[in-house]
Amino acid sequence: MSGTQTERINEKLTIYRRPRSTRWQARIRLSNGEWHRFSTGKTEFEEAKEEALKQYYTADFKQKNKLPPSTRKFRRVAEFAKQRMQEELDSGGGRVVFKDYITAIDRYLIPFFGNKSVASIKVSDLKEFDAWRTEKLGRRAAHSTINTHNSALNRVLDEAEMRGWITSSIRPSLVNKGKSADSRGSFTDEEYKFIYTKMRTWYKNAHRQDTRETREVLRNYILFLANTGVRHGTEALNLKWKNVSWFEKDGERYLSIYVSGKTGGRELIARDNTRDYLDRQRELNADLTNMTFDEVLVAKVDDHVFKTRSGSVVTLYNLARSFKAFLREFDMETGSDGKVRTLYSFRHFYATQGLSKGFSTHILSKQMGNSTQMLDRFYSKLSAKLNADLHSGRNELTSKKKDDEPAKNTVHDQLFDLLDQKHLSEDGLLKALGVGADGYEPNASSTMRAIASFKAGGLSEDGLLRILGN
Repeated sequence: MSGTQTERINEKLTIYRRPRSTRWQARIRLSNGEWHRFSTGKTEFEEAKEEALKQYYTADFKQKNKLPPSTRKFRRVAEFAKQRMQEELDSGGGRVVFKDYITAIDRYLIPFFGNKSVASIKVSDLKEFDAWRTEKLGRRAAHSTINTHNSALNRVLDEAEMRGWITSSIRPSLVNKGKSADSRGSFTDEEYKFIYTKMRTWYKNAHRQDTRETREVLRNYILFLANTGVRHGTEALNLKWKNVSWFEKDGERYLSIYVSGKTGGRELIARDNTRDYLDRQRELNADLTNMTFDEVLVAKVDDHVFKTRSGSVVTLYNLARSFKAFLREFDMETGSDGKVRTLYSFRHFYATQGLSKGFSTHILSKQMGNSTQMLDRFYSKLSAKLNADLHSGRNELTSKKKDDEPAKNTVHDQLFDLLDQKHLSEDGLLKALGVGADGYEPNASSTMRAIASFKAGGLSEDGLLRILGN
């Protein structure tokens, strides 16, 4: 700048004073070729020179000891790290788990480390952070939580190292001594049926419209989780209609769902009745009411599945809060094993149901996106009792006996025959089957006949769902 007074102290250090300024500035050429500029805070040349030399020798010491020549506050570096992850997410190339890292940075890392120099973070600071986090949570953090926080902290430290604000020699090593993960509380078959039955009308009791709408979606969301094994949260709430499709094999079609979560993307096959729960979600979407379920799938609609009538995507917080309110109202927050139940418990319910049907942990791992080792660790102690009929051989003997017996024309068969022949109304069929009466339980015979009648057009969707007990 014209008029700037400049004095070169040595080949790496220069001090200068701009026009209209009374204080001397300085610049040091760092080992990486960058210039480190700072104010000496002095108005007299000799005093400014002395201060600049102090800074120069400090920078020289840092260089010789592999310390960063300049640094930044943790808060500033964290913002750069968040911005980088968000840009990757926006471009479609980032990992879904980046969202969790950003949340961890905002809620935990910045509140604790924010005003510290990123180069000054030591192992003792990490221990203090662990104690602070335990107090904030009210319990010891789980392994998965600490892994997320460690990964988020590593993203910030990576950013600092890349920008030359820390060096690998002073970077602290992160450890995970969190509480070992344990399987979450689940629900019995009877409790599960009670939940989805009550959910049919429970949403109407809410005073606020947005709460009613969230609870209306919650019913379909619960049934979806329990019939797919999808992870509550990121996997389920990010689901879009374009991720749902029909898969055909040997003349049969199956509902295929693609989800992306903490273990990456995977394709799974939903239980057949999941189609009805998703179709109810379609009906809640004003933009899709004029399309059939199949038309929505064929069109690969780029819109979220779990939206309210008002068009908002339901949030993790609102779903969890509504479900907690339901459990509290009906005294179901903890099971007989003392474990707390959450929406994630339906994933545990799905796994338990699969094992009870004889599924191997290998088959479940492909569907649920877990390792077989994790499934074995959580559920191996249950599987022997769950599959008692298989281990005892009774299942095989019972199947053989049924194969040897001639097919029986049951009362239920005759009632459905009358419906198909239009000699009996749908309401008459439901009353004859006892649908809605206390103690009603659908059996295999009525279930199969109901599905067949629905496919043939003789039974409405509502009638089918009522017979199935949904």
